Parts: sequence; structure tokens; C-alpha cells
Amino acid sequence: MAAFRPDHMRYHRQRAGLSLEQLALLADVSPETVRRAESGATKPTGRVVVRIAEALRISVDELAPPPATGPATLKQLRQRTGQTQRQVAEAIGMSAQMVSRVEAGVYRARDPDRWAPAYKVSPEQWLAAWQTGRDARRRDIEGARGGT
Repeated sequence: MAAFRPDHMRYHRQRAGLSLEQLALLADVSPETVRRAESGATKPTGRVVVRIAEALRISVDELAPPPATGPATLKQLRQRTGQTQRQVAEAIGMSAQMVSRVEAGVYRARDPDRWAPAYKVSPEQWLAAWQTGRDARRRDIEGARGGT
């Protein structure tokens, strides 16, 4: 999760009066995972951030604020829910490969109403996130070609 803020995690953990080990137990992750996340040695996965936020009784946004500019991509939305591509795929009845391709902007889903609940957003938010990811992919391709 790119926007994860270790300092926010430390603040909320200390405010809750929890040790690293206590937070790890409540979040059902290893103490080493909590230590490495809070020290900034590693960026935790979306699943870990969700578990820590739940253990601290705060929103994920407190630990990983959304980007200040522009809408999120589908991948960012999924990570904020703590889900893997496989979990999203199971929720919508698609393959994980298809979820990967849609998140990458290779394909567009035909039914945003079906996909949006898996990402815990409205169909309009889902479409905006898909478009953001597709636009980023286009910029990457154009940049690789030297802007021509």
C-alpha cells in the first residue's frame, strides 16, 4: 500500500495504549510484521493495513491516506479493502487473471454494477478508478515509446 504512513500507525497505537505485541495479537499478524510496518522497513499489504486499522478501531484512511490528487486506480481501491485479486474474482465470479487485466486497463468490464461492490465503491467510482488506471497505462506506454 503505497500511501501507508508508519508515523500514523505509531501515533494511533500509542494513543490506544497498545504495545507492538498487543497490536499484533489484536490484528492477527506477527509482531515482526507490526514492527517492520511501524518502523517503515516494509510497506504492509492491504490486508495487513485493514487488520491493523480494525484492531486500532480507526479507518484505513488514517493509516494510508488516499492520494491528494486525482481518483484512485482499481488496484488502489482493492488494496484499501485488504483484498487480493483472487478474492475480488471470487466475489464477482471471474478469474483472477481477468481481474488483473481489468485493473491494468487492458480490458473494460461490461458490468460495473457487478464489479463495484467487490471494490466497495459505487459503479461511478469504479468507472473513474478504471479510467485512471487505463490513463496511467497509456502514459506508461507513450513514455516507453519516447512520447511519439
